[in-house]
Amino acid sequence: MFVPSDAEYVGYVNYEQAYSVSHNASLFGTDALFELPQLGFQVVPSDIAYEVVIQLPEPRYSGSASMLELVSGKQAELSNLLSSANVAKIHAYAGYRVFELLTLKLGDKTSSLGFIAIVNGRVVFSNDQNTGLQNVEAILDQASSSRNGLFDQATVQRAVYASGVTDQDYVGLFVGMFPTQLNDTQMAVKSVVGKGDSLSVSRALLFPSSDVALQRLDQAHEIYKNASSYRILDSWLVVTYSYPLSRMPAELLGI
Repeated sequence: MFVPSDAEYVGYVNYEQAYSVSHNASLFGTDALFELPQLGFQVVPSDIAYEVVIQLPEPRYSGSASMLELVSGKQAELSNLLSSANVAKIHAYAGYRVFELLTLKLGDKTSSLGFIAIVNGRVVFSNDQNTGLQNVEAILDQASSSRNGLFDQATVQRAVYASGVTDQDYVGLFVGMFPTQLNDTQMAVKSVVGKGDSLSVSRALLFPSSDVALQRLDQAHEIYKNASSYRILDSWLVVTYSYPLSRMPAELLGI
């Protein structure tokens, strides 16, 4: 997913899988999530296959970069508009073109300057006002190199495994390389998976050792109340909930 190894947070939401699991075509509403006013282009939820939000480390970066996999027709439309656009300033970087355009994301009151690139058929963009261009360039660096990314790290791979997902299709996957409400946590991975007519949500919390994880079990019961299971897996404390499918939108907001 072109996620740099020093990313502090990653949020992945599979829109297509969410629709399939929930059987709700209006799950994410119909409002435009992303617009390019200068091109007359907008993206609504049904245009998205999946979205990845990547928070890069401060102080070198600020804000985040997003990557969208659009449905084929929408992706072709955007590529054609960018190719013919004469309103964009274009930066060349690592063999890619980065377009400087006004962008408008859901919740923004006004348009702001953003930076957009097409990477292997995916849209990468950032409208962070301080390091937007650098944010996009960080993703391009990862895409154009052979160096390991965040998900190549053994600790992250073990955390994803600890969260209980192996061969299922994620509805959502969230990785945070920071402490949580539980004392001594070093990172957290949350997975959201459809289980028939219910939703399974697991958090795998990494501690310095299995002993520390065990010591935090009582605190986990207090903070993550009424979970269906609490278990220790090596240095991870794993908390799992079983929810009705109606809970899905809330669980796709992050860790």
